[in-house]
Amino acid sequence: MLRDQTTAAVLAALAAEDPYLWLEEVTGDQALDWVRTANALTAIALEGSESYEALEAAILDSTARLPYLGMQGAYYYNFWCDTANPRGLWRRTILEEFRKPEQAWERGLDLDALDKLEQRSWVFRGAQFLAPEHRRCLIVLSPGGSVAVVVWAFDVATRTFVPDVFELPLAKTEVSWIDADTLFVGTDFGPGSMTTSGYPRQVKLWRRGTPLDQDPLVFEGVATDLAAGAYHDPTPGFERDFLFRKPSFFTGETFFLVPDGEAEAVR
Repeated sequence: MLRDQTTAAVLAALAAEDPYLWLEEVTGDQALDWVRTANALTAIALEGSESYEALEAAILDSTARLPYLGMQGAYYYNFWCDTANPRGLWRRTILEEFRKPEQAWERGLDLDALDKLEQRSWVFRGAQFLAPEHRRCLIVLSPGGSVAVVVWAFDVATRTFVPDVFELPLAKTEVSWIDADTLFVGTDFGPGSMTTSGYPRQVKLWRRGTPLDQDPLVFEGVATDLAAGAYHDPTPGFERDFLFRKPSFFTGETFFLVPDGEAEAVR
């Protein structure tokens, strides 16, 4: 108890002497204004360079870049930016096609077209597929590259968003498919649902067609944690549900969610 009181006193003394403590308020107006100013000054310095335009063109136009791939089902997915698609094109191909010197890609989600349609500046944060068909996925997008994201269901066969299916508004959100009708969701459910770091600390089991605020809470971390969440491992024969909490950036605890709904520590 004495050690805790001493630690608290030391931290309080350091905070009183720290002229930059306002930077800890990651969504505070003063901190965000400082970031905007720093970004503007950086952009001026970089874009004012004589080599900027040539370097930008070389990076965007280069055909020597390797397309990084992620395998989902029978397809290999890649997110690609060039002069024709500066915001990015999410696309896919098959292995036989990828091995060719000149590959043919099937267009998926065109961020430039989406930005023009919605008058927004979306940044692609990835996609989570529903196994085993790998036809439907949850697309994660952030406006302007912010940490907060929206989550929309997407059909890769028809290349269209699926309305009213697990659509989540802008927030710091983590999701994981359990099956076609169920998700684990960690997001801003209201007061007390986020950690002091601004990330989800509560996880709900969201069933298709039900209001998210009425679905059951399955796990929650401590308010002072960095974050907490849950995910499903669909490996055939080894299906498992995992819960986790991160007390800090460098530490974490992981649990199995056993059938009776209790958490069991992973050893």
